[in-house]
Amino acid sequence: MLADEAGQPIGGATVLFCNTAVCYSDRSKADGRFTFLCDAEPPVDFVVKSMEDAGTTPRRGTTMFPLRFTDAVTVDAGSLFVPHLPAGAVLGPNSDEPQVLEVGDGLQLTVRRAALSAPLGEALHDIAARRIPPERVPPLPDLGGEEIVAVYALYPFGTTSGSPVGVQAPSDLPPGTRVRFRTMSEYDGKLSAPAAGEADGAVVETAPLSGIDELTWIVISR
Repeated sequence: MLADEAGQPIGGATVLFCNTAVCYSDRSKADGRFTFLCDAEPPVDFVVKSMEDAGTTPRRGTTMFPLRFTDAVTVDAGSLFVPHLPAGAVLGPNSDEPQVLEVGDGLQLTVRRAALSAPLGEALHDIAARRIPPERVPPLPDLGGEEIVAVYALYPFGTTSGSPVGVQAPSDLPPGTRVRFRTMSEYDGKLSAPAAGEADGAVVETAPLSGIDELTWIVISR
C-alpha cells in the first residue's frame, strides 16, 4: 500500500511495476492498496514506483521499491513510503556554468543547467530532494555487504544530465572515509555504477569531475 509521511494511505494514485521489458499499471484504492499480477519468467528484476505529484500540498515525490524475483512467488511489499518534497531550489539560466543548489534536507547538487534534460512533457523549474528515513529504505541487494549512509528521493524524477552532477550530503563519518554514490534505475530499480566520494567529517561528497547522471533516488554507501 502507498502511505504518506504521516502514515496515511494515498488513494487514487498511479502505481507502476516495471522493468526494462514491460510495465504494469494500477491505481491505489481508497485504503492505499494496489495489486499486480505478473507473468514474467523468473529470475527477473522489477521496481514498484508511484508517480510524483506536484499538484498536491506538500508535493509528493516518487517512491521506489526494487524487487528481485528468483521464483514464481507472491510478494507483499508492505507499506511504501511516499516522500513529501520541499520547495526546492530554482534553477538559474540555461548555461554550461555550474550551479550549486541546496535542494533539501542538507543535500547539495552541482549542476549545469544546459546539460539537464527533463522527462518528456515535464518542465525544469526547480530541483528538490527529500531524505528517506533509514527504516523506510527498501532492501537493496545490489549493495552486497556495503552499509547505507543515506538515501534521497529527487525531483523532477527521471531528469538526466549530460555531465556529472556533483553531490554533497551531511555526514559525521570520519575524515577520509571512502563512500560511493549511486542512483536507482527508473526502469527496473537496479543501482548504477558507483561514483567515488569521500567524507571530511562534516559532509560526504563526490570526487572532482565525478557525480551522478540521473535524478531518481540517490543511494550513498560505504
